[in-house]
Amino acid sequence: MITNDIISRNNGWCYLLTVLTSLLMLASCVPTTSNTTGSSVRPTDAYDEIVKLATKVETTADSIDAELLIEKSKGFIDENSKYKDVDEVYYILGTTLVQFDRAEEAIEVIDELIRYYPLAPSIGKGKLTLGLAYDKTNQHDKADAIYYDLVNNSKSSDRQYAATAQKLLDTNRADRQGALEGLADSSSPSNFIGQTAMDFQVKDLNGQPLSLEQYRGKVVLLDFWATWCPPCIAEMPNVKATYAKYKNRNFEIIGISLDRGKAPLENYIEKEGIRWPQYYDSTRQVSNMYQVRAIPSTFLIDGDGVIRKTNLRGSALESAVAQLVQENMAR
Repeated sequence: MITNDIISRNNGWCYLLTVLTSLLMLASCVPTTSNTTGSSVRPTDAYDEIVKLATKVETTADSIDAELLIEKSKGFIDENSKYKDVDEVYYILGTTLVQFDRAEEAIEVIDELIRYYPLAPSIGKGKLTLGLAYDKTNQHDKADAIYYDLVNNSKSSDRQYAATAQKLLDTNRADRQGALEGLADSSSPSNFIGQTAMDFQVKDLNGQPLSLEQYRGKVVLLDFWATWCPPCIAEMPNVKATYAKYKNRNFEIIGISLDRGKAPLENYIEKEGIRWPQYYDSTRQVSNMYQVRAIPSTFLIDGDGVIRKTNLRGSALESAVAQLVQENMAR
């Protein structure tokens, strides 16, 4: 016979089981990470999407894409404040806001970048953007203060932004409308000739430290390229021949790859037997430093670390390397 006590206990266990099942079902509905739309997205993927969209907006100036870029950038900053390249997202956001006539918002964004990430790689170009935002809102005194700070206190990696800041200071205030139009093209590789090459501290594809400083005393070719770039691939036999001829005469090449992934780069290097160090510049850390806007782009650096030639191809590369190698060995 089933007693009332047994029935009561069974009812209690059934109730407890029902509660536990409900809790498990609720727990299974909670995502571990989410973006502003609620879908699970890795920070790296979200960052890559922002960079690609920023490149598109820079090319097309499409206002709809710009609004999407602004929204995604703000969401990324809110959710990924400790991400290693969050400073670059701040810069992208600030630049886009200036470009699309929202300079007051850009000032707040770049101020926050400078306040929270004062040593970040994007600070130099961020300050330049802040100056442009002040110019766009007719706050020229504040813009001048930013430009003077860039000119007088820039790190070596920010020298190109200091040069642009000086051009802005030399421009009549009434003509400064928060854009760089009308200035000489400060991003032209030839403008770097005669300057000390900007150093960088990265790791190559093998995880080994890589910098220009470690090759001081050697002639160095800094080669920006990618496997998806037909002119880069067409030039590669000439680059390989030059390397083979002078590699034992204090000459080195550093490849800076702008590939869309590591796999194509590593496969090509192995297939072609390329032996010089390569850095996969996925965040454009080094290419932005040298203001590379098109590839192939090369910088030939002498033993003192001074850029002597840029954008060398074909026989001109071998000839320039031969001359600098001879000078370097004569010293």
